[in-house]
Amino acid sequence: MFRSPQHPLRISALTAILVCASITVRAEDPPASRSRIHAPGAVELTGWLHVEAFDFNDASVLIIVNGERRTVPVSRSGRIDVDLPAEAEAVLRFEHPGHLSKEVLVDTRHAQVGSPAAARHVSFAVILEESRLMGGQVYAGPVANFGFDKDGGCVDVKHTRSLVVGRAVNAPMVF
Repeated sequence: MFRSPQHPLRISALTAILVCASITVRAEDPPASRSRIHAPGAVELTGWLHVEAFDFNDASVLIIVNGERRTVPVSRSGRIDVDLPAEAEAVLRFEHPGHLSKEVLVDTRHAQVGSPAAARHVSFAVILEESRLMGGQVYAGPVANFGFDKDGGCVDVKHTRSLVVGRAVNAPMVF
């Protein structure tokens, strides 16, 4: 025979468990200034920026699309949202004081190949390493390229995290 919990402490404990279990953890909403592009072939990007201190107040993301430069707001959780037009090439530059900057190249050509009605939404993360731990090295170029396969429209990602010795500007030569 099944016994239901009648004791007030049991009922309170079960209620607390159910309330805690029903709370969902959500990522912070995207910045309010986000503008949506509803053009055919547009590609939505959601990026997550990671830095050692988890402080994104000084973080910046510069985006260059078809020669136009603009900054993208970074939320308090490190989230960025970008909409790119069809048939465009873009450069996203991620910066944070005390960290190595990274660039990501995005090519939206062929985004609608295969499934013209499908919305393209790509999520990715960018981890910025602290400069002091990198021994004076910098990235030789973009750390990633992503676009869409011309035959099937699938996302195509290439990572290129090559480091080179950074150039010291106006530093005296020491022997």
